[in-house]
Amino acid sequence: MIRDLRNIFTSADIILLIFLLAISVFMLILIKDDISAKQVEINYHNKFVTSVPLDKDRTIDIDDGIVVEIKDRKVRIKESTCKNQYCVKQGWSNRFPIICIPNEVSVVIKSKKKEEMLITK
Repeated sequence: MIRDLRNIFTSADIILLIFLLAISVFMLILIKDDISAKQVEINYHNKFVTSVPLDKDRTIDIDDGIVVEIKDRKVRIKESTCKNQYCVKQGWSNRFPIICIPNEVSVVIKSKKKEEMLITK
């Protein structure tokens, strides 16, 4: 069987496979994050509202018509009063923040290791 593999792969192919495997293992170690250490921090009109753990399911009413939901270690803005509903359409997130610019709501996921930030239009 090993002789058959030597007929199929060259030494350059084997080196490339080992390199790609090493990069994959390194990326898994780098990306791995402790989900239980994550907190959801909610701000409304530039004022801190609450900070709750990401691993406990709950629904948080921020204001009339603005609802944040945490479920299955993910968070989303379930309801919003803004016109285009981009924050609602963004859906579930367990890593990146959700920002509703018209209502000035930000839902940021923080970790003990680092804070990850992504802002989209």
